[in-house]
Amino acid sequence: MEYRVNPEGVDVKKPRFFWKLKSNESRQFQKEYKLIVATSKKNIEKNIGDAYNSKKVKSSQTTQIVYNGKPLKSATQYYWKVKVWDKNNIASWSKIATFSTGLFQKEDWNNAEWIAWKPQKQWEKEWWERKDIESKALQFQLPSLFGSSMSMFERYHFHHQNPYDAAPLLRKPFKVSKKVKHAKAYISGLGYYELFINGKRIGTQVLDPGWTDYRKTILYATHDITEQIQNGDNLAGVMLGRGFYGQLAYDHWGFYKKDSYVGQPKLLCLIKVQYEDGTEENVISDLSWKVTGGPIIYDGPHMGEIYDARKEIENWNTASFDDASWDNVNPAPHPGGEVVSQMCQPIRVTKTFQPISIRRKGSYGQWIDTGTNSAGWIRLRLKNLKKGQQVTIYYGEHLDPTSSGQPGRLQQMAYIGKGEVEEFAECRFSYKGYRYVQVKGYKTKITKDDVEVKYVHSDVPLVGNFESSDKTVGAVHNICRKSLIFNLHSIVTDCPNREKNGWLGDAVTGVEFGMANYDLAALITKFTRDIFDTQTTEGALSPIAPANNYRKGKSTLWSSAGVHIPWYMYQYYGDTRLFENYWENMMRWVDYSWKNNNSKTKDGMFAEIYNDWVPPYDVTYRGGGKPGGNEVIASMNFYLVLKRLTYMADKLGKNKDKKRLEKQLKRIHAGIQKYAFDLEKLEYIGLKPFPEFLPVVNILALDYGIVPEKYKAQLEKRVVENIAKEKDYHLWGGIFSIHSAFEYLPKNGYADMMHKVVVDEEWPSFGWMIKEGATTLPEGYKFTSSDMHHFMGAVDNFFYRHLAGINVDESHPGFQNIILKPNFIKSMDFAKASYNSIHGEIKAEWKRIDENTYEYYGTVPANCKAKVVLPNKSVRIQSGNFNFKVKF
Repeated sequence: MEYRVNPEGVDVKKPRFFWKLKSNESRQFQKEYKLIVATSKKNIEKNIGDAYNSKKVKSSQTTQIVYNGKPLKSATQYYWKVKVWDKNNIASWSKIATFSTGLFQKEDWNNAEWIAWKPQKQWEKEWWERKDIESKALQFQLPSLFGSSMSMFERYHFHHQNPYDAAPLLRKPFKVSKKVKHAKAYISGLGYYELFINGKRIGTQVLDPGWTDYRKTILYATHDITEQIQNGDNLAGVMLGRGFYGQLAYDHWGFYKKDSYVGQPKLLCLIKVQYEDGTEENVISDLSWKVTGGPIIYDGPHMGEIYDARKEIENWNTASFDDASWDNVNPAPHPGGEVVSQMCQPIRVTKTFQPISIRRKGSYGQWIDTGTNSAGWIRLRLKNLKKGQQVTIYYGEHLDPTSSGQPGRLQQMAYIGKGEVEEFAECRFSYKGYRYVQVKGYKTKITKDDVEVKYVHSDVPLVGNFESSDKTVGAVHNICRKSLIFNLHSIVTDCPNREKNGWLGDAVTGVEFGMANYDLAALITKFTRDIFDTQTTEGALSPIAPANNYRKGKSTLWSSAGVHIPWYMYQYYGDTRLFENYWENMMRWVDYSWKNNNSKTKDGMFAEIYNDWVPPYDVTYRGGGKPGGNEVIASMNFYLVLKRLTYMADKLGKNKDKKRLEKQLKRIHAGIQKYAFDLEKLEYIGLKPFPEFLPVVNILALDYGIVPEKYKAQLEKRVVENIAKEKDYHLWGGIFSIHSAFEYLPKNGYADMMHKVVVDEEWPSFGWMIKEGATTLPEGYKFTSSDMHHFMGAVDNFFYRHLAGINVDESHPGFQNIILKPNFIKSMDFAKASYNSIHGEIKAEWKRIDENTYEYYGTVPANCKAKVVLPNKSVRIQSGNFNFKVKF
């Protein structure tokens, strides 16, 4: 339901249901279904849908089934199942599934209030006094204008007489005297929280809740705590971290400013205990809670945190603890945003393993090589520390994590020992992007058994897999996939080391291939809201999300993610709800862009601050700026935006908007042809003179359907000539070039050429990256910046779609109709892929039988059909296994 299995805290009043069909029988499909929703397990077991009974519906639809029953009640457990009739009219029931609703309105919180440690006026006075001091000590380095070259202890002691507050610990005792039916905790702790009930940590999530613009949206989580509640005395304990709500340094993107969402850590919480006798008890966040500072004495999402083990408070989160010396909490102002349920997967530790090597270097410390770039942290066992001994752990992508060229500068976690035989240092409220770890202040030899390397990211399910006989292709697929997953932290980030920002140009080119590998539906639903939370009343969008007025309205290229990402949701999941929910936002953005970005002298040419990011020209071109200027690529992208919006306007019945969009499409196309097309060369050029052929604008023009038919063949030939001859099988373009070239060219007969482009080992290429030892994708064709950007991973679309051949039918999105169109690469022996779509797992594989013969085989899921497009024929098939032999 709503892209989750048995979700907690659903606050969508008309949620959607999904199910998959499995059958060993070919050509099997669903003829009819009956969906029931019940308010009790007893009713659902008796097939009584007392909340909703769809009755028998004649339909093959198994996705996006909208609830149409009695109004759902807040904080209520529901049960559901579906009965389906197959092609033989044989009916069968699904297993029972469940979901709980969240809190639909303010009143459902039962007067719970935002609480914090310090009186608000006192906290504000101290915070801005510190910021005034820091403003006089700026260092103009990423990611922070203050403190980016400091150790954690230098940062902490910068305000030595009045240091920042420690991460607060809050507690509230309550009694339970009757038999409990259900107990749920609804909690939002900003910026991060950890919840404990009777000393036990609740849930496996970390860095929770997800990052949002807290002035617009605040996420709460729902936890089932029934098993942790005990008869008699109980205790709710919460540890709060600052997260992105109270960043501890000046930054480049304006989050530190007074007009941003800066606040002290605060808590909103409701614990609802429902008894078997039908009564209930509510424990709320109010002024009866007690608070004190905990062992995390400094924490920030960029630089890191300090854990002072001497300040640990044993049993602070149990009912028997005496908190008489603790402070009373204070009321805290509402952050401003709408409080909504966190419906996407939380961030979790998803994998733990040991490093590949550890070495020492005199007094400089010890180095740990985890073997791969990743996002997360290590858990380090420290032996026989002296009480008060300071250990600093530095994280970096480069061999020396403290070097000046390190992306993210000094990512750290610091630990102060309590003097025991064995202690453990591990992050709680910050994550790192890194491969190498340097440990300073600790002389005891570190062994592999002392280190646990932890992957930390949004816990989205893996749904895709690709393999081939070409080791380089396999390695490129692997670094694409890893780069994407390590940039999922409740938003789609650019990199996990330096900025951790939701750069939208990255999402435009990265999210699409990400969906082939991971189930991103719930996360992207959340992130789309983040995008439109950046919107001004006039309609401008920011190039990053979340944002604080950062460059709003300056880039249609980047902010076009507000249309492209919902389009990908439509293609992969058949989801139109994002278009429905944000249609007015999208149209306001279109109107704003025409008014403010369109050239006053060259109609249809859009002013733009970004371009085809990280092309090889960044290294080789010395003419200043980007080749050809920025306007043409922005206008071409906006043409694609209008094209997709026109399609969706028709789909949604927005006839008036459709006519307006069609006129705009013709207008921008005319502008592109008039100002960007050279009739003598028969190619697209930039507004800024450039001596070479520009692959990006010509590839985009072909891929987006901009090129008039009479010029298409010649321009396609010119693009191929540039790649194969002039650049010796190299694509001289950045992220948008990659996104379109690896889509258009393989689809139009040039798959072998694009395979050569991938595997070539001479710079600039993906093969060169693999030869140079890349474990994730660098930011461009170099290793001098971040080594963990996903936006060039659009090459992975080539592997799934145009090698193995698994494609969506754009006229019937959502993968119930499938296009299977492989390309048999002459220099490869096999390629295979699987994609566990919203309808079921699609499998496609080809292998070489002899020099001129290939076998293509796989599986189409039940209730689906496919069109198989081979070099010598096209065949329509139903569900089940398929097998074709192809000679050519």
